[in-house]
Amino acid sequence: MKARSGEAQASERVDPFSICRISSSVKELDKSGVLFMEGDPAQHVYVVKSGLCFSFRYHEDGRRQIIDLAFPGDFVGLEALTQEQFVSGLSALTPAELVAYPVDDFTQRCYAEAALSRTLVECIAREQVILTKRLVGVAHSSASQRIAHFLLEVRVRALTASELHPVGAGAENHCLLSDCGAFTLNLPQAVIADTLGLSIVHVSRTLSKLKDDGLIEDSPAGLRYMNVDGLKAVAQWEGLAPWFEAS
Repeated sequence: MKARSGEAQASERVDPFSICRISSSVKELDKSGVLFMEGDPAQHVYVVKSGLCFSFRYHEDGRRQIIDLAFPGDFVGLEALTQEQFVSGLSALTPAELVAYPVDDFTQRCYAEAALSRTLVECIAREQVILTKRLVGVAHSSASQRIAHFLLEVRVRALTASELHPVGAGAENHCLLSDCGAFTLNLPQAVIADTLGLSIVHVSRTLSKLKDDGLIEDSPAGLRYMNVDGLKAVAQWEGLAPWFEAS
């Protein structure tokens, strides 16, 4: 998809939290709360308004696979557009709010409103880029590369979300903080492991190595990114352009 001028993009920008002519409701989730599970009726499309969520499925042996994280402004549950049941579940990593749109109303507005259709296509394309890079990493990258890439991915997506959809006064995205000028991430190691298909032991050892190399360090708020350029070198970072800044 070719980049368009900032003026054109601004004129077509859609407020994902208040889509014109669609009735909506707000769903609140506590930390670890589940909005829907695999197999539940797919009757709504959702947008994360605040907090951080993740989509997931369980293997037959009970292991959890996290498919992707969802930041403020991200659409989730898009399978409702083509499926009668959700193919994955959605849970909250932090207290979260989501805007729910009835799928029939949402679909009709997509047909009628070009800007909304474009926003939806870009959302799907972004997710494809992210998941493709992650899948290639499974086959061809070391654990250090994959974890460093994931840390950078989360940083870029979080900073982009906070710029486009800043949280209101008194609210915060509890696992995504800027601490003394350094980006800080507070994610359980199990989330990193379940996203990348690694064991918690492997994740722990790799994070320890990154700490020893001075790239990250522990802080009361979580993992503080001390050397972003060093992480990029480990990850062989190419960015997530054109939707997210490569820096």
